Amino acid sequence: MKVGVTGASGMLGSALITHLSKSYRVFATSRGKGVEGKNIKWDCFNLTDIILLNEWLEKIKPDVVIHCAAIANVDLCEDNVKLAKKLHIETTEVMANYLDSNGGRLIYISTDSVFDGEKQGAYSESDLVSPLNVYAKTKIMGEKSVQSMNNGLVLRTNIIGWTQEDKTSFAEWVLNRLNDNAPLNLFYDVYFSPLTVYDLSFIIEKIIEKPILGLYHCGSRDNISKYDFGKKMAEIFQLSDSNINRVSFDSADFKASRPKNMALNVSGSFFLLKAKSIDSGKGPVGSNPLYLSFAGDPSGL
Repeated sequence: MKVGVTGASGMLGSALITHLSKSYRVFATSRGKGVEGKNIKWDCFNLTDIILLNEWLEKIKPDVVIHCAAIANVDLCEDNVKLAKKLHIETTEVMANYLDSNGGRLIYISTDSVFDGEKQGAYSESDLVSPLNVYAKTKIMGEKSVQSMNNGLVLRTNIIGWTQEDKTSFAEWVLNRLNDNAPLNLFYDVYFSPLTVYDLSFIIEKIIEKPILGLYHCGSRDNISKYDFGKKMAEIFQLSDSNINRVSFDSADFKASRPKNMALNVSGSFFLLKAKSIDSGKGPVGSNPLYLSFAGDPSGL
């Protein structure tokens, strides 16, 4: 099987190509080359160049493409609406049309930010979306293109991990502040269901050859506040948490509006995998919001 991965030098993309290349021929694309290895073939170009995107698809003729590429910086999307639309909507439409016409499959990595955060409790796949910002609005439009396919799958998630690029993830930022004993303001009233990139890669591997279509939420089975996430990281890494300040989201000043509650009901995806607890080799997938397979080893994130 030939598997294409967009955004392959990013946090999830790097974990995916490393994991999937053990079993499949992986065709990775990003603006710059990332993780290399056996069974990984790189093509570096700007994905929003639709001519180059079509040429890539025609060249590799993938059986499945996992579309990870996105502008994850929510505020940046507010300033670059055209780019957000091009990357989240137009490129998705191009891949969906190509794969539909050639018997292929598209797995689209979406976000937990598609809701307004007003619900009490975790969001299920059947809940109506109500995006608050450009990032979420454009990701939803991408979802619609995939859901209109004969063989499309949307996975909504919120990933944590270690980056391969010159960027800093949320988990890295928290750990860096803890290591430096620097002031760390974390929201006690913002909830999410984070999943390590390792675990999501494992899940995708398990479903990649299954005839699974539609929309599923992938995350930890328990939601956690950003504040408690930081406290848990301090505990795992045996660092002081005295520098963590418990603050309200209402005190923040962001350009883009954001939901307070991003918790996901993941019962559908666990049923899909026909397992209450999946052993990824390092621990139970999704059983703990941090599941911190990175205990003592950040590479596990």
